[in-house]
Formats: sequence, C-alpha cells, structure tokens
Amino acid sequence: LTMTDSPSVVGLVAFTGGLPFLVVAPLGGSLIDRFDRQKLMLVCQALATVLALVVAADVISGRVTLWHLVLAAFLTGSLQALLNPTQQSLVPSLVDRPALTNAIGLMSAGQNLTRVAGPSLAGVIIGAFGVGPTFLVQAAAVAVAFVMVRSIALPRRLADAGSPRGVLDGIRLIAARPDLRGLFLLAALPAVLVFPYVGFLNVFARDVLGIGAEGLGMLMAASGSGAVVGSLMVAGRGRAEGMGRWLLGGTLAYCGVIMAMTFSRTLWLTLPLLFLAGFLGASFMSSNNSVIQHRIADEVRGRVMGAYLLTWGLMPLGALPLGLVAERIGTPLAVFGGGVLCTALVAWLGATNSTLREV
Repeated sequence: LTMTDSPSVVGLVAFTGGLPFLVVAPLGGSLIDRFDRQKLMLVCQALATVLALVVAADVISGRVTLWHLVLAAFLTGSLQALLNPTQQSLVPSLVDRPALTNAIGLMSAGQNLTRVAGPSLAGVIIGAFGVGPTFLVQAAAVAVAFVMVRSIALPRRLADAGSPRGVLDGIRLIAARPDLRGLFLLAALPAVLVFPYVGFLNVFARDVLGIGAEGLGMLMAASGSGAVVGSLMVAGRGRAEGMGRWLLGGTLAYCGVIMAMTFSRTLWLTLPLLFLAGFLGASFMSSNNSVIQHRIADEVRGRVMGAYLLTWGLMPLGALPLGLVAERIGTPLAVFGGGVLCTALVAWLGATNSTLREV
C-alpha cells in the first residue's frame, strides 16, 4: 500500500501468496502420504529461512520492487501450501484420538497467537531499524522452529507408495462424501467471500479509521486475540460430535460481525468487533478441521488435508476481485457485499445439506 497507494495491488499480492494453495496443496498431499512427514516439514522450514534472508537482503539493499514482493509471496505461499497440511497430518500421530480436538484447538491457538505478537513485534522493529530487519527476525524464528521440529520423536510409519493418481484422491473423497463435501464448502465460502478482509485492514486503518500504520497493529492484534480465545475454546470443548448446526450458526454470525464492522468509523467500536470476528472465525474453522480429522483414515489423511487446504488458497483468490471492487466502490462496501453473499450461500447450504446439519 505504501509503494502503490492501490487497494487492487494489495489484493494482487495477497492473491499471489495464496495461489500455490490451489496448485501445490493437492499435489503436496500425495507427497505427505508417501514420504516422511517430519523430513518434509524440515525441508520446507529450511527453504523458508533462506527465502526470508534473501528478501531481507533485497529490502535492506534498497533494490526491492513490486515484482520482487509478488515473487516472494508466491514462493512463501508454495512452502506454506506444503507445510500446513503436513503439520495437520502429524497431529493425530502425536496424540490419542480422544485428545485430537484438544490438540487441533491448541495448534490453532498457537498459530493465531502469532497474529497478536507478530504485528506488535514487527512494528517495534520497523520503527527502530526499518523494514528489512523484520525479515531477518522472521528467518531466525523459522530457524528455531526447524530445530524444534527436528527434536520431535514420531512413531514409525510405513510410507505409502501409491500411484501418481493419488494426487487427486483427497478431492475425490471429499466430493464423494456428503459430510466432507458439506464441511469443505462451509470452510470455502467464508474463505473466498469474507476472510480476505484481513488483507485490507491496512486500508481500513489508513483510509477509513485514519489511524495509520501504528493503528494497523492494534487492528491485527484485536483480530488475533479473538482468534486465540476462540481456538482455546475449541481445545477446551474436546469433542467433535453434534457440531453441524453450531458450525452453520457460527459461520452466519461471523459474516454478520464482519458486515457490522464495515460500518464502524471509530477505533473503539472496530476493535471489539474485530475481536469477536476473530473469535468466531477461529472457533468454526478449528471445529471444522477437527470434525474432518475425526472422519478420515490416516492412510489418506495427507491427501484429504491437502485438498482441504484449498480453502486457504481461496482466501487470497477472493482478495483479487475484492481489491478490484474496492477500487471502484470503496473497501467497506466491497467487504460488506462479500458478507451478504456469503450469508446467503451458507444459509442455502445449511438448508439443502441435511448430512451437514447432523454432523
């Protein structure tokens, strides 16, 4: 936004970062079920460390351009598209089945905690040293994660030497089962129509609320704090049965809160709305993830979770048209329109998919 002053370019960078989830995640799911999952995670983290160092050098040298950022976003997204389903697939190997929902909730809370600490830490570093050193800190953090993952003792697992056709097995299984198909759509609709608002919080901070880059950290922290609390609530619940109606209601409530947020023009109203949005979004997404994990076998877990991660790719995919619409009618109205459409489609899904309601 600082380089181009254009919401559509913000959407383009977000789209580029999420595009690999549409391409790499299903293919990566097949690799996850065939090869050592721990080694795959280590390779991804090592490459992510190198990439962060390269971006840091590019920024510090003053040679960074828009296409550099687009390329870095694509490469980072490619690594995340393989790393995230690998992490998801490892969780059932580390805990007993009754504790699976608790473990998924705690993992989600840890991921969302970075949304609170990350912007705050980045703001301090940028203010003191500039943008480039933030990527050096990112590289150091990923290196620490590499060491921690390397120290995990996992139970031995036979690799699956399935045929190359296995890359589409996850998609086929989701499409063939009404329960998984409904859960996938319930995650996909807000991902493409509502979640992209997060990438435009910098526009809200500067153009709508008038609080600048300093206030952006507060917005991100409010959303992230709510997400942490929502994930911990899922962890504390510890069950994955009878969740269908709750998931539908939580998704509709989430859309409503985001639509209300677009009308706010004061920081002190926006902050609690973002906290509530983060709480609801993390609650229903973590619960959705947990229900799916309980309903699939380990031998296809990597492929199914790789296919499920397509929903993550849909979020940046929705950011591109949202940015184009925001350029014409304004960001608040564009986000509101996405919320209205998502509400209508989720209500239709709940009314027509009885299997989902009974999950």
